[in-house]
Amino acid sequence: MVRDTWTGSEEDRARVNSILDEFEGQDPMESLIPALHKIQAAYRYIPEEAGHIISERWHIPETDIFNVVSFYSDFSTEPRGKRVLWICEGAACYFMGGPQLGEVAQSVLGIPYNETTPDGEWTLRRADFCFGVCHRAPLVELDHHIYGPLSPEELRALIANPPEHSVEEDHE
Repeated sequence: MVRDTWTGSEEDRARVNSILDEFEGQDPMESLIPALHKIQAAYRYIPEEAGHIISERWHIPETDIFNVVSFYSDFSTEPRGKRVLWICEGAACYFMGGPQLGEVAQSVLGIPYNETTPDGEWTLRRADFCFGVCHRAPLVELDHHIYGPLSPEELRALIANPPEHSVEEDHE
């Protein structure tokens, strides 16, 4: 299980407030998703208390905030690994070898889908939706970057030597 990076400290509350300060003067509903991305990058999930802070500051009902969080697969209410690997099993990827890539990823990482490695480095997810780049099937998404078409050997190499980019870079 990933270590919960949210401690509930004054420092955590200040960190969330600092993120919200970046959107000062902007429409809260238009700022909600970018702010959630920054919170997710900071904590590797959306802590419930962060939702409370957003609700109080921006006068958005907590149910609306957590409806957004639960709707988008980018967000999680549980801590995720530093790297999130999605194996596409949408129709094209499924028929081009997506399930085999899933077996490789589970074997190499030593975890089933929807789990995180004990060291907190990797979370493995199965995408049964389409990424919209079927010409690259079978593919994976790693930290918001698409890789494919991939053979099982290429996926093993990607996991063994992942690129240096991070989710934080993608949402700044």
